Amino acid sequence: MTPTEVTDHVEPHKGDHDRFWNRGMWQPACAWHHDVIKQKLEAMFAKGEIVVADLWLDSQVAVRMTLAELPVDLGAGGGQKSSDPSPGPAL
Repeated sequence: MTPTEVTDHVEPHKGDHDRFWNRGMWQPACAWHHDVIKQKLEAMFAKGEIVVADLWLDSQVAVRMTLAELPVDLGAGGGQKSSDPSPGPAL
């Protein structure tokens, strides 16, 4: 587990004061999820490829993306997901 490092605004607020302070649209995130996964999700959202519900880090889209982005350990396990997925989060 990685502790919360960032309070993420689920829907990008783009400077909108009401969206910024809408606590119902805040979610805790580690820096890696915020800086890697959430940025990719927001790019998809801006293109209309996903909806607001998919921007939550526990959505199916975000979970699939997280699993795809986790580093792979190519040691003795031969392609197994690393038990210490640095620099990604520990799940």
